Amino acid sequence: MNTNRKIYVFYFTVILLAVLAMMVFDLNIIIKAILCFLIFSCLMVMRSIKRAYDLADDIDPDTLDKVTSLTDDYAIGDEKRNHDSNLDSYLNLLIETDEELSKDPTIDQKSFSYNVRLNRRIAERLESIQRKEQEHVENTNN
Repeated sequence: MNTNRKIYVFYFTVILLAVLAMMVFDLNIIIKAILCFLIFSCLMVMRSIKRAYDLADDIDPDTLDKVTSLTDDYAIGDEKRNHDSNLDSYLNLLIETDEELSKDPTIDQKSFSYNVRLNRRIAERLESIQRKEQEHVENTNN
């Protein structure tokens, strides 16, 4: 069963249940209005799915213009690469620090202070990494 058919079956079931509820139960006018709005919304979603069309991967759905591939070496600048490597190193530090703190039974991970501790540990590690890099640069200059 393809995805569109599953979606149609779901919305059709919602419509049938809403109509059945209006017929079987003695509902007040507000609930009937809500159910009618639900039926109308389902019909509009089903209509928009029917009219929607798939676009190729290289076309932006908002502007319908071709998108250049970001995997080209020319499209990715050095700043983007540096940002990605900094982001990767930060995420690695975050994961390592989180694992380190989760092993400590005295620290409650659900408390509000957990994020503060996590950020402080990450800041300490980043400062130590910066100090090591500065020492390395100073040693190479001497």
